[in-house]
Amino acid sequence: MPKAEKGSAKDIANRMKAKGLQKLKFYCQMCSKQCRDENGFKCHLTSDSHLRNMKLFRDNAPGIMDNFSSEFEQVYVETLRRRHGTQRMNANNVYQEVIMDKNHVHMNSTKWASLSDFVQYLGKKGICVVEETERGWYVTYIERDPALLARQEALKKKAEADQREEQLAAERREVLRMEAAKALDRAGGVMERVASEIGSRESGDNKKMIEMKLVATTSTASQPKKKRRGNTGAKLSLVEEEDDDESHHGEIKENKLDDKLAIQESDRYSNQRMKADNTSSNSRRQHQEPPSKANPDNAEKKDHTSSDKKKQIDDSDNQKKKDYWLYRDIIVRIINKNLSNGQYYKRKAIVDKVIDKYEARVEVLESSRKANDGGDILRLDQDDLETVIPKKLGEKVRILVGKHRGKKAKVLRLTKEDYRAELRLTDDDRVVTLDYEDFSMLA
Repeated sequence: MPKAEKGSAKDIANRMKAKGLQKLKFYCQMCSKQCRDENGFKCHLTSDSHLRNMKLFRDNAPGIMDNFSSEFEQVYVETLRRRHGTQRMNANNVYQEVIMDKNHVHMNSTKWASLSDFVQYLGKKGICVVEETERGWYVTYIERDPALLARQEALKKKAEADQREEQLAAERREVLRMEAAKALDRAGGVMERVASEIGSRESGDNKKMIEMKLVATTSTASQPKKKRRGNTGAKLSLVEEEDDDESHHGEIKENKLDDKLAIQESDRYSNQRMKADNTSSNSRRQHQEPPSKANPDNAEKKDHTSSDKKKQIDDSDNQKKKDYWLYRDIIVRIINKNLSNGQYYKRKAIVDKVIDKYEARVEVLESSRKANDGGDILRLDQDDLETVIPKKLGEKVRILVGKHRGKKAKVLRLTKEDYRAELRLTDDDRVVTLDYEDFSMLA
């Protein structure tokens, strides 16, 4: 029967049928011919081309089978190495990846009767580490590429060199620290650690600066010879001492005398300071008046000034308010009536995550203790939510706006007339007055 004309419907149908994988029993490895059904395979076996190829196979059967076996082994090992490296993989999964190629070498044309025999062959040859489990055979490729092994060895040496360099640097820093401490001891000074202020969030400069202060405890005449930079009365950066070899022994004796003088001077200075503090505290006590004898006009003035200060604090807080207030782990109330036809209106929820400052992912709480209608996860804008004010005094809340944003506080008093509340901060016990919308109950 002649072939269908190219481009015809029959030709297109035949190409679509031959595009995917076919049955293995209808494939001829010698001719690399895949038949679609038993009748086609039977016709192929009686064709002249197949008979010629089988005659060639009969003359050199071992050699041809070895070629097919080596080709299959090469493709299998290359697939395992490139796709999985040295990971432990199921042998059957790797075989499925190999046979995805339509033109692959079939297992029935090799010298191995099954995949198990082939996996055991890889283990005996030392190409892979094989392991038999309840789920089948597992293989692990053994890497023997000289370039890759050399690169791994170089990385290992580099890591060891970096570790040694870090140890040497740490030792050098320790030696310099000990030398600086000895120099300070000889000078009669002390070393104080001063932490610098934390920089802005944009710069991210929150490193701690360590400065060395040299406390002047002796006169300049009794100071040992040192080389310094900067003002000796302020913060100094010590430079390594360069003592002359000729006057080394004499300077040791002078240093001992200077140490004794420095101790005496420091004791005398501390005693004078204590006496001055005692006299100043006594004078302050004499000038203070008892609160019972104070002028009532002055008391009224103090009340007015304190109220003015509170107003100024509230005004400064209002000035620092931002247009976003959401915070994690607070309880909010949903006020959107159009959400799910009002299903979540006036329902309480917990803020699980804040997204881009103005949106939040919330978990809806149960409407009552017996109801089992909570647990829904919603993503809402802050305009669809409002804060929740605790009913009892002493409950913990979180401040959401102003300079105290993020701090925890306890409710001292609730004023329903002007919708304000007095809160006590938990970190420094300060009392602040905020609107209901500026704080919310903690979850």
